[in-house]
Amino acid sequence: MRDKGQLVRWNDAKGFGFIQLGSEANTEVFIHISALQNKQRRPLIGDTVTFELSEDSRGRLRAESAEIEPLAAQTTLTADGASNVQGKAADSEHNKTVRGVLIRIMLMLVALAIASFASNSVLAANLTLQQAYEQQRSDQQVQGTGVVSRILPDDNKGSRHQKFILQLPHGQTILVAHNIDLAPRLPELKVGDTVTFFGEYEWNHRGGVVHWTHHDPAGRHIGGWLKHNGKTYQ
Repeated sequence: MRDKGQLVRWNDAKGFGFIQLGSEANTEVFIHISALQNKQRRPLIGDTVTFELSEDSRGRLRAESAEIEPLAAQTTLTADGASNVQGKAADSEHNKTVRGVLIRIMLMLVALAIASFASNSVLAANLTLQQAYEQQRSDQQVQGTGVVSRILPDDNKGSRHQKFILQLPHGQTILVAHNIDLAPRLPELKVGDTVTFFGEYEWNHRGGVVHWTHHDPAGRHIGGWLKHNGKTYQ
């Protein structure tokens, strides 16, 4: 019957080392390089070695007809030693991968929830504007987002107003009359730009007008605003 142990010491220069018997932690067996069969590589500390146990002339344990087991088979050597370390490392990497996947899934779900909420909010705002137009309602606070389809000259009679037409997602158009005596002008506004607004709606047969897109210095009216290119004008 062949014995098995782990190489715990090795001297490359002198070509010998010592094997610790798997079942006897305090027992070491001398091994010389000449005792290794099928030497495909140099011995490494930690290698599992099978051998025939013998004694030299002084009664010291010695390995003969030794073979180094393939690295893939060596995790079976010590159930509570090296294999456990490797197993824990593998488990750790697996757990990191699983955590990473779960975090990415959670982030995707949060992004989808935010996008869904934003989409629903836009649909609700557009529905309010559509109903206000169809029912010919005026003096109603509205909020929405549209694309600039036309830029009109400023109205300089009385309070000055920056004027442009927005097309809403459902096809309705509205005129925005933005008081630039009380709020900053939207600079470099171009056809095709997206503008979000909050103000007061007044009906007309062309789609309606939104004004009061600014603060009220007297504090008697709800403050409105315009958002363009990431900035708010009020």
